Amino acid sequence: MLNIRKKLEELHKKIKSYSKKGNKSGFISISKDETDAAGSVGGSASASFGGSTGVNSEGSIKNLFESRQISNQNVPVPVKSIQETAKRQISEEYDLKDDTTSKGEIISAKKVVYIEIDDEVTSVYDKIKNLKIKHVYLVAPQRAVLFQSIVNLKILKRKTDETGQILYLITNDKNGIYLAEQVGIPVYDKVSTEGKPVLFSSEEEEEKLRITPLKATVNAVIDDAPTRRTERKLSISEILSEGKIKKKFLGISKLGDPETHFKAPPTLKDDLRKQKKEEKIQKRKFVLVAPNKQVLIGFVVFSMLILLVIFYIALPGATLYLTPAASVLEKSVNVVLADSEKNKIEIESGAPHTIASHRLVAKVERSITFFPTGKKISPNASNASGKVTVVNNANYDWPLVAQTRFQTNEGLVFRITSPVTVPASTSKGPGKLEVYVVADPKDAYGQIIGERGNIGPAKFFLPGLKESNRSVLLAESYSNMTGGVTAYSSYVAKEDIEAAKSKLSETLFKAVEEELGKEVVKKNDLADADYILLVGEKAVTTSVVTVNPTDGLEGKDLEQFQVSGSLTAFGYCYSKSEMINLLTQELLLKKSPQKKLVKINENTVTYRIFEEDSAASKIKVTANIKGIEEFDIDPSKENGARLITKIKEHILGKSIEEAKNYIQNLPDINNVEIESWPAWSPTIPTVPDNIKVEIRDAVSAD
Repeated sequence: MLNIRKKLEELHKKIKSYSKKGNKSGFISISKDETDAAGSVGGSASASFGGSTGVNSEGSIKNLFESRQISNQNVPVPVKSIQETAKRQISEEYDLKDDTTSKGEIISAKKVVYIEIDDEVTSVYDKIKNLKIKHVYLVAPQRAVLFQSIVNLKILKRKTDETGQILYLITNDKNGIYLAEQVGIPVYDKVSTEGKPVLFSSEEEEEKLRITPLKATVNAVIDDAPTRRTERKLSISEILSEGKIKKKFLGISKLGDPETHFKAPPTLKDDLRKQKKEEKIQKRKFVLVAPNKQVLIGFVVFSMLILLVIFYIALPGATLYLTPAASVLEKSVNVVLADSEKNKIEIESGAPHTIASHRLVAKVERSITFFPTGKKISPNASNASGKVTVVNNANYDWPLVAQTRFQTNEGLVFRITSPVTVPASTSKGPGKLEVYVVADPKDAYGQIIGERGNIGPAKFFLPGLKESNRSVLLAESYSNMTGGVTAYSSYVAKEDIEAAKSKLSETLFKAVEEELGKEVVKKNDLADADYILLVGEKAVTTSVVTVNPTDGLEGKDLEQFQVSGSLTAFGYCYSKSEMINLLTQELLLKKSPQKKLVKINENTVTYRIFEEDSAASKIKVTANIKGIEEFDIDPSKENGARLITKIKEHILGKSIEEAKNYIQNLPDINNVEIESWPAWSPTIPTVPDNIKVEIRDAVSAD
């Protein structure tokens, strides 16, 4: 086989030498010996290829020579025919080597495709789907996005199987190798210098793959490189002059023998005439011919169409205003507030979740004014009186004792002054009796009646009767009550003194936080700090309330009186900034890696005291803080840039409504607004660079 190749290459060299010598005829002369040599080459090639090669006697170089009826003399043979025949035989020689030869030595229908580390499966498939080749080699770097899920390789394998392509993988990524083996994709880690794929080797940590260019199959023998022309180039004027001379000689040949039409040599006048004629020809060469009007209009219209197409593709733009999805982040932390004096060493050593606290002491003093409720009726007061009709619905007489009460629904009480008997009811109707009544000094609720007893006609019930008998015996007035006058004086009752002490204690306890807060302000001014008061259950303690003496107040006629007292309050304060910093650090630890903390609401800080250690002067609290986190889609960062690229790739050329629906359904996005330019453009531009993205803050958007 090597001898066949060598003989064909020698024949090729001879063809090239004929071309370089300036053989313009397209033929070469081949001797009988060279014909026999070519025939032996063709025969050997046919024999070695076997009958299945498709190279028969009609397609061999020998047949080509025999068709020219070559005998012992040299016969011209077309160079181009020899080149095409040799090219076909050499190509078939490469394709039909024996079975022991590795397929990787000459790769004629394979393609090596390099993928980027961040290429998704859709991008990889886009690179190979239009390749008109059967075998495709993918060179993938370590940690490629393609290897993040086995689903990516399954999709890629299924798609290539549908198109009839065979997929190979070249990588050193351990995970990629494992996943590819699961899917059934052959894996390699490099390509040898001979062009043969080599199975996975032990060089697992190699960062670069050694890839060599693929060998060609048709350029091994025929060299189609252009050659420099040896003859001198002719100018346009020389070609024109030569054409005129040829026409002149052709005209002479038509007349007959040139010798019979011999002309005398040109004179000086003829030379001048010839020179003027040549100058006119030169002037005509530089004259610009005005274009045709229709052609000019067509050119303008065509140019306008081209400009419109360029404007339609390049000028339209769109701006995406993206608001990332946000959520409330909450964190609870157990914090120890340790007394700064008794736990100084522990605080300075930086004990975790420990903040220094400072003890506060404040004396609270308050005085209140109280209005007595005791009332004495003066001699000038009088009670209202009048008549009521008592109605008896019973079938027997109903006796009533003196001072029997008759009460209105408003609580006004009237009494009879002497005993009476109300007659029984008869067939004619209930028994009735009119009696005289006088109002009590105070109503049923203890309030002075006085002039309030001067009421008009009203209905009365007897509060001394059972509820069931109140509908049997009742009373009603048909005229006004008169004569009531209100006149009384106030005095301090025993109940008033007790009520005043209770109100004083309540006032003192309410003032505790206020007074301790004043102590915190003083401490901040002295230390230039940001201490705040610890409040809540068990946060503040107080002494017993001390009430100033109230002896001699009881029974006195006073419109009002004062009661004063005091107590001592104890509390703690701590640094607000230290607490916020501690809670913020814990909040950041809880934050999702794909999100960023955009706001910490210091006003939401709450705490609950769950343990108090008086001996160690420590208070343990559970502090709670809230913040807002949102997806980090900053284009300057890797995750944000990947998301923006993904969005642009999916919405290119789509309608604005389709683009909105796609972006709105992404978990990273809460809201999207799209502005297109020009305003009437219904679709997103097809050029990614014409799509701008602006990120809005989720907190400010809300």
